[in-house]
Amino acid sequence: MARQWYEKAEQDALAAGQLALTEALAEVTAFHCQQAVEKALKAFLTWRNQPFRRVHDLEELVHACAALDDAFLSLLPMAERLSPYAVEVRYPNDLPELTSADVQEALQLMRDVMSFVQVRLSPLIGTQNDH
Repeated sequence: MARQWYEKAEQDALAAGQLALTEALAEVTAFHCQQAVEKALKAFLTWRNQPFRRVHDLEELVHACAALDDAFLSLLPMAERLSPYAVEVRYPNDLPELTSADVQEALQLMRDVMSFVQVRLSPLIGTQNDH
């Protein structure tokens, strides 16, 4: 099941990369960045047989992962930055529109986390994938 979670994370990462090519899809791109990170974290938790709540809160997921591997605490700033993209950007509200710099930051954070998790999952998934 952990492999399936990571494969779904990779699909979201691929979608984010493709969507980023269209400036008008900034919010959707950011959403897929958040989703890729969320699913990668859930892949790690699943691999370690650690149950988790059905949440989109990356900070909660990072803390759950950190209970198994302290190195995950380094991901907290990323979690704080990407968590709002799970819900807030998907609905009309008072949040400012995302800039191309915001999108590029989200993409880079996503790539960094995917690589971070991939190293830990390498016995399960290998290290052949690039993001």
